[in-house]
Amino acid sequence: MALKTFTWCVDAGAVRNTELKTNTVSFGDGYEQVSSFGINNARMTWQVTKTAYKAEIDAIYNFLIEHKGVTPFYVDIAGETKTYRTEGSIGTPHQSGDVWQLSFNLKQAFLP
Repeated sequence: MALKTFTWCVDAGAVRNTELKTNTVSFGDGYEQVSSFGINNARMTWQVTKTAYKAEIDAIYNFLIEHKGVTPFYVDIAGETKTYRTEGSIGTPHQSGDVWQLSFNLKQAFLP
């Protein structure tokens, strides 16, 4: 199955978080031994928003719903193209007139 590409630009101010997964063993004398939890132990997430006219917001919303938070897709953020999937809720607050905002979280997906 070929992955689709998220082709829309998101609003400035997207927030990148990086979660580092490690195993830690603590000893009684204060010494800790730390190792990586798997080969992909640094996973990025992004909190993003997009403000646009309703037609564009609906197209993005339909794209995200089509993937159901399960199927990853390509996203280019900050000049880097990686695979992500949506995680959590997708919000669509009305701004004014025909202008809406879409907010959602992207979680990096590692492919086999």
